[in-house]
Amino acid sequence: MNQQLREIVDAHPVAAFFVLAYTISWVAWLGPVLGLSEPISTLGFIVGGYGPALAALVVVWVGSDSVRAWARQIVDWRVAPRWYIAALTIPLLLIALTSAGLELVGTSVDPALLPGRISLVFVSFVSIALVGGGNEEPGWRGLALPKLQERYAPVPATLILGVVWALWHLPLLATGPTTFHGLAEFVDVAPSIGVRILNIVGIAFILTWIYNGTGSVLLAILAHTGFNTANSTLVPLPLDVISAGDSTTILVVTTVAVWVIVAVLFVTTRGQFGYETESDGPSA
Repeated sequence: MNQQLREIVDAHPVAAFFVLAYTISWVAWLGPVLGLSEPISTLGFIVGGYGPALAALVVVWVGSDSVRAWARQIVDWRVAPRWYIAALTIPLLLIALTSAGLELVGTSVDPALLPGRISLVFVSFVSIALVGGGNEEPGWRGLALPKLQERYAPVPATLILGVVWALWHLPLLATGPTTFHGLAEFVDVAPSIGVRILNIVGIAFILTWIYNGTGSVLLAILAHTGFNTANSTLVPLPLDVISAGDSTTILVVTTVAVWVIVAVLFVTTRGQFGYETESDGPSA
């Protein structure tokens, strides 16, 4: 039985990972979705966030891949300093582009709000890295991306991963500012959900470039955490405006800015997003 299970996982590692990640996370998120009492609700939210990492661990453990090699990526800090700069400054570039875009569409921004948020940014970064997004990366970039790129070119591989990653977030909409109940309300928020999916798929391309350039999940964690932190604290608007359920303008402008960055990466990497085949030489 164990050998048969291993053969199935080895034959379909990505499918096994996706099914497990969704199952673990969506079951865990039943607590906050159903509004169960504390601490069950918060615990469910936290456990659900670790669904991709737990699913990856199970797939690697059951299959023939090395758990040690998979885990090593998560703590691999020995990369060129330029990649740390990229992982931490591209989210800031995104906020700069978003701010410029907001001004263009008539929404005034106020950079004077930002100096008072330094402590908030630090606390947010740490908490997001641990339970708010960064903790997903051992699954998405640590397992799914390299497996997909064994079969597909970087663009289709990232499109597949990006869409699956985006849809994985759907239950959280039932507990966030864009909460919907019933078909009529879903239709109302569907355009916003569509833009969120485009946003996440775009971020997936940037994270693909960072992972391919470093082979380090740690750098993907830093970048993912940076994007979530920047989007929630560094847009130079009042915090209640940033977090409001009707912040569609911010979401649309941010998504356009994300895809501007993706387009630049696509052109400069000739569509490879840092991916190297065995015949390619080492990166400079």
